[in-house]
Amino acid sequence: MATNITPGVGQHATITNPPAKAVSTTQNPLTPVEYGETAAKSKYTTVTSSDPLVPELDLGPVATITGVGTVSTKGDGTETAVATTSSGIGTGATVTYTVSSNAASGFTLVATGSNYAVNEVLTVVGDTGVTVKVATIS
Repeated sequence: MATNITPGVGQHATITNPPAKAVSTTQNPLTPVEYGETAAKSKYTTVTSSDPLVPELDLGPVATITGVGTVSTKGDGTETAVATTSSGIGTGATVTYTVSSNAASGFTLVATGSNYAVNEVLTVVGDTGVTVKVATIS
């Protein structure tokens, strides 16, 4: 009997299906005992695990950026408040940067946008060789 499974409490464990039971069982949501059984008659067993849990994804407006891709197709000068596209679900961030001899540098965050994650890559619209990475969110 699986006495260490508490309904409604998240736990990290492996559930082992004993031999001679169903080859595959789908339960959504997962119940602490086999479908149609009581806790006293449950054949589920659990084992604890030291595997790390998947961390929750923190999303927010961009706080800081770092330059990644610096090959620009723009002429020398400053590109101001240029829109970006995201490798994730973030939207609305804009950046300003300087171009000299087809190299972008001096990246500055102008609009912070929303729903960004750390390490998300932002590609400058209209200058796809220029990318920045979200260093921190706020």
